[in-house]
Amino acid sequence: MMISDLPHHLLEEILSRVPATTLKRLQPTCKQWNALLKDQIFTEKHHRKAPKQPLLLMLKEFRVCPVSVEINLSVTAPSIEFKDPFDIKGSPSSSQQVNIVEVIHCEGLLLCITEYNKLVVWNPFLGETKWIQASSHYKKKSSFALGYKNNKSCRDYKILRYWQSCKSEDQVVEFEIYELSSDSWRFLDGISLDYYIHASGWVSLQGNTYWVGSERKDKDSSIFLLSFDFTTERFRRLNLPPVLPTMKLSLFREEQISGLHMNYFPLKMDLWVTTNFGTEAAALSWSKSFTVDLHVLEERYPMFTTFLLDEDKIHKKVVVCPGLVGRDTKNVVYIIGEDNEYHTEIPYVRSTQKPWWPRIFNYVPSLVQIQQ
Repeated sequence: MMISDLPHHLLEEILSRVPATTLKRLQPTCKQWNALLKDQIFTEKHHRKAPKQPLLLMLKEFRVCPVSVEINLSVTAPSIEFKDPFDIKGSPSSSQQVNIVEVIHCEGLLLCITEYNKLVVWNPFLGETKWIQASSHYKKKSSFALGYKNNKSCRDYKILRYWQSCKSEDQVVEFEIYELSSDSWRFLDGISLDYYIHASGWVSLQGNTYWVGSERKDKDSSIFLLSFDFTTERFRRLNLPPVLPTMKLSLFREEQISGLHMNYFPLKMDLWVTTNFGTEAAALSWSKSFTVDLHVLEERYPMFTTFLLDEDKIHKKVVVCPGLVGRDTKNVVYIIGEDNEYHTEIPYVRSTQKPWWPRIFNYVPSLVQIQQ
């Protein structure tokens, strides 16, 4: 008996546990499988059960590209066909160079924001894109988040646009929601937010977005974790590790939230990880993973935009991406081991003198289709 001769429910159960990259190669071989991989109920089941195979991506020189950090930071031949969304037929930017200044990752989809505030949702694995018309109420220096409403059978992806005054005493905050399914923007009413959202550090996990937040009225108050639930469309305040004035966020194994805290006196970096995310606990539990003495980098005041924490049974390490890349900065990514047992500077080549903010993150290939 061939696998295609199995009962439909058994075939679906088997394929839901096969990595997305493998299924993509098998897709053209059978019409039944091809139809199954486009079924929303199956893709949601596959998302829950299939093993994750992250691909390392970097926002480099205003483009998103797959990279390797094993020997040197270089563009690699990825396990998926990787197409630039701005080179795809139908792109409204085909007549000019469009630069990506920010990229937001949410479980298989990327939201790319350009320097001219154009938005495009992109699934690099499937090669699908959707250009988003900016809201008529758009304000300069708006920020964005990507998430989804958690339905049992499928996910309804949404974009949150928010604008906030830079003045601590000014509590004017504006929110809009864009729904991919209806292709429309609407104001998010009934929310009074007395917090300041730190746009420099955020993650998306299980469809919701998390930022570092602080009190607007009290500049000396402790920071905290601020979440936005795309199902209820409401904010929630959560705890961070105690007595930390600043923190950057990342994902750990796509299951927990990790945090990086910089201390300049003495010069060190603390790495933290949640241990009970996704449970019904009222408060998040944080555990310090390890501390890095940053004197090994021979930089007086290092600044990092993004980081990735990695642990196995033997070693712990962190990959950190330095801040603004300019004319006189070092073009490197650092890999630092626990207890400073090793550290590596991985250089990369620059082809432009224009300053840009690099970002490094894990992308998990997904069968989720973009709602057109």
